[in-house]
Amino acid sequence: MNQTITLPLSMLKRLDKVSEGSHVKPEAIIKQAIADRLDYEEWLLEQVDAGLAEFKAGKGIPHEKFLKRVGVSQNARKKAA
Repeated sequence: MNQTITLPLSMLKRLDKVSEGSHVKPEAIIKQAIADRLDYEEWLLEQVDAGLAEFKAGKGIPHEKFLKRVGVSQNARKKAA
């Protein structure tokens, strides 16, 4: 399955510059970039699912207890708001 995507001219110029400097075809750079992003997104979804499963299993802690554990005081939260 081949698809066509449209990239902004600024991105195409950057791609050409990187391609020339690295002697790697633009298509290979694009494929690697997409593969890297997909790997990250799949990992992230797995981590979120694992976190939700832990929470549903009762392994979570209340928000206030978490803030205390990481050392965020009430005053610091009020100043940030």
